[in-house]
Amino acid sequence: HPIISQIAAIFVAVIFVNLSNYSASYAQSNSLVADLSQSDISINTDFNGASLLLFGSISGEQSDDIIVVISGPSSEVITRQKSYMSGIWVNSNSVKWKNAPSYYQIFTTKPLSEIASRDVLKSLAVGTEFLNLRYESTVKLDPDAYLEWVDALKRNMQSASLWKTNEATVQVMRGALFRTQVSLPANITTGDYEARIIHFREGEFIAEDRTAIAVKKAGFSAIIYHLAHEYSIFYGIFAVVFAVFAGWLAAAVFPKP
Repeated sequence: HPIISQIAAIFVAVIFVNLSNYSASYAQSNSLVADLSQSDISINTDFNGASLLLFGSISGEQSDDIIVVISGPSSEVITRQKSYMSGIWVNSNSVKWKNAPSYYQIFTTKPLSEIASRDVLKSLAVGTEFLNLRYESTVKLDPDAYLEWVDALKRNMQSASLWKTNEATVQVMRGALFRTQVSLPANITTGDYEARIIHFREGEFIAEDRTAIAVKKAGFSAIIYHLAHEYSIFYGIFAVVFAVFAGWLAAAVFPKP
């Protein structure tokens, strides 16, 4: 039956094309593998920051590039503008950022502008200018004013060592292995952190892998943190009672003459 034979041939061809596309995409997704030396960070009373090693392998060439983007949980951050009025500096305007990353650092093999074009970086949301931040403002922001406020937010986060671009800090060896050192400051917030590892070749995106870092409270500070957030009313009552007791104890131990 010629018709049945033609249908069978078409069916086999479709399956072959789908398998070929799947194999190509599977091979590309597995051309980049990355991991961290430590994926769980515990914050206790004497926590002074942490240093991690991010490493991995690529199916690449000698001139390939790697960009690592590590972002922390979203948080509300307020940026204020000061104005000189009546001889003193006062807060005049403010912007509340609703979804600013509490931590955002980039690690690269060389300057971002040399790795990929601005359009490519924008399509991959790499860079603080492409964070798509939501905000509430006391004043109306046009595009230029918005960028100025974003720059102010960036400066504040950089001064706290939370946002930073670390250029030429990723080492790629023989186009196959890569590594970089990641430093987490003592003032990081708890939550889930995401590490994106992006592979480029001659300005073109090749592959991406992701891994996670969990930052949690530990020890006595974890108990206090849990009570303050889960049982805020009882925590407030306890804080007042403890303060009264501490004042009474101090007065008893050190009475006034």
